Amino acid sequence: MFGRIAHFCSRIVVDVMEKIDFLIVGQGLAGSTLADELLRAGATVRVVDTDRPAAASRVASGMWNPLTFRLLLKSWRTDELLPVARSYYLEACERLGADLPKDLQILRIFPDDGAAKRWEERLQDPAFAAYLSTEKPKAAHYPALETKNQQGLVNQAGWLNLPSYLAAFRTYLEEKKALVASDFTADDVVFTESTVRWKNWEANKMIVCRGQFERQYDWFHWLPLKPAQGDVLTLEVPGLHLKEIYNAGFFILPLGNDLYRVGATYEWDQLSETPTEFEAACNLPYRLVDHQAGIRPTVADRRPLLGPHPEYPQLAIFNGLGTKGVMIAPYFAKQLAHWLLGKGAIEDEVHVKRFRKRYEQQTGRRWNP
Repeated sequence: MFGRIAHFCSRIVVDVMEKIDFLIVGQGLAGSTLADELLRAGATVRVVDTDRPAAASRVASGMWNPLTFRLLLKSWRTDELLPVARSYYLEACERLGADLPKDLQILRIFPDDGAAKRWEERLQDPAFAAYLSTEKPKAAHYPALETKNQQGLVNQAGWLNLPSYLAAFRTYLEEKKALVASDFTADDVVFTESTVRWKNWEANKMIVCRGQFERQYDWFHWLPLKPAQGDVLTLEVPGLHLKEIYNAGFFILPLGNDLYRVGATYEWDQLSETPTEFEAACNLPYRLVDHQAGIRPTVADRRPLLGPHPEYPQLAIFNGLGTKGVMIAPYFAKQLAHWLLGKGAIEDEVHVKRFRKRYEQQTGRRWNP
């Protein structure tokens, strides 16, 4: 008798489960862009998220830069990634009612004569023609930022108001009843032979997109995800009137209404609430409006992480966007969505299988292709 009751109860649990195509864990930049691609393709999606205030996507600067300044090289695959990113954000922000992305030049302050010389060399290289301006910046435009160092202007840079985009996409998910506003607990996950169950949902695949919080779970512990803190200050600086993104080893991003975002340009740098770098560069008084810190998920080889778990094919990951997340996310969200829908492959350069040896060494198990 008891056995029949237990069997009947288990049938009820299974029957009330909502079957969906994809369960996405995390509504940061990776989770949002991926969910958008899948929803627009007609898939049934649920996104689990608690809207953590310290999540990296919500405190990131939101800038994109086609260059890396230390050696003055083009950012990884800029020519491919940047057009996709700009096109996506323009369309998505207009569709969602978020602040539209802004094209801004970067006013680069060269730290030394060697950097200035590299700039002049790159100006002669056709591969950099779209990104380096031949216009000579006029320091007199910003007397408060007067410097004797040489300067250059970078084209095709810009800024996305990430909190606006993420908030608008969250509203979109709520309207489509695709948001599960809940803490995610791995203990509630059950892998069946071909699906994955979590609480009241049974999905064909679950994709974890939780940035640095991914390290809380054992599934992908073997991936070389490294947490890197990034600090961003919001300052009120009347009279500065900066129109470009100022970059001199730290950045000043104009937000409008005398507000500026100031942050470290490299992932291993941090700023205190007394922005000494800013004070050294700008002779105007300022007021500290806000100080935010987030943890970016970075990868040793500076490439994103996409692909399925070697033991659980129903489980996949989209993570490791690092400091170039705004530029990287749309391109690889589209690629991952195509793979999830059975319409394409994941490139070897970003596939998690590039860390096969780490998996086998750390788990003692063979990689199951």
